[in-house]
Amino acid sequence: MENNLIMFNSVTLAMRAREILGKNNVFSRLIRTPLNLKNRSCGYSLFVKSDFEKAIEILSRNGIAYIGIAAVDAE
Repeated sequence: MENNLIMFNSVTLAMRAREILGKNNVFSRLIRTPLNLKNRSCGYSLFVKSDFEKAIEILSRNGIAYIGIAAVDAE
C-alpha cells in the first residue's frame, strides 16, 4: 500500500492545502484522520488517491506544512 494520506496541524491548513492542490489539478478529499493516527494530527487529513508525490511537491513549493503522511485503505 502506498502513501495516500497527508496529516495537518489544523483543519484550516488542510482546507488551504486542498484548495492549492485543486488549483494544480490534483484531486484530494478532506477526511477525518483514522483513530489510530489521530494523535499525530488535528483530526483532519487529505486523502490523495493518485498523484501523491506531485501533491507533496506542490504543498512544499507553496509553503504548506504537514505533520505526517500515511497509507490507509481507500474509502
